[in-house]
Amino acid sequence: MTQDNHDQMIRTSAGLIPGLIIAGLGVLFLLSNLNVLHIYNWWQLWPVVVIAIGLTKLVDAPAHHEKASGAVMVLVGGAFLAMTFGWVSWRIWQLWPLALIGAGAVMLVQRIGQFEERSHWTVAQAETRADGIAVFSGFKRRITGEYRGADYVAVFGGGEIDLRQAHIEADVAVATVTAIFGGIEFKVPEGWMVINEVVGIFGGTEDKTVQPSPDTPGLKRMIIRGAAIFGGVSIKN
Repeated sequence: MTQDNHDQMIRTSAGLIPGLIIAGLGVLFLLSNLNVLHIYNWWQLWPVVVIAIGLTKLVDAPAHHEKASGAVMVLVGGAFLAMTFGWVSWRIWQLWPLALIGAGAVMLVQRIGQFEERSHWTVAQAETRADGIAVFSGFKRRITGEYRGADYVAVFGGGEIDLRQAHIEADVAVATVTAIFGGIEFKVPEGWMVINEVVGIFGGTEDKTVQPSPDTPGLKRMIIRGAAIFGGVSIKN
């Protein structure tokens, strides 16, 4: 998929969200007028927005992991909406395992649905690792030699990985991140192409890197995959 087609798909997906929200609210208003549902505080219908965004991802997203995250958003939004209407007796605090289930499902789909074009890439084996973990704390990593990938975890904490002086010998290096109520920041060289596969579940990623041309000879790629659950991942040069 070309960059222009990808951008067009993003714009199309974004344009679907308002229509889905309005249609969903219209259905709920109709059911209320027909006395099928009794809604007194309309602000409690915020899960409709989550469901609409999830449906858009599920139907229109180009990547498998984005479709999976859309399915998770639909399920979570549906669960909250069901609690609002009193269809179930669950409490919000009882649903926190859904975040773990959703993250695991998305990461599995992410592994299965890799692009076929990557089959000829050589992937760096992380024998010499620069892992980082922060639980109610923080960590910093600055790599100046060969980078072979690593695992980073931030739970109620944060991490910073500076790779601007590092290099990749293979075609690809893979970093796996898990940010739960925390944040992780990457600083990468301008010559690297970053492939962002991080799934946001009530969280997200921000990629501010300047991407080189895919046709650049000897191009090095860094794949960042994992999940941001009520957390965030930032990538910049």
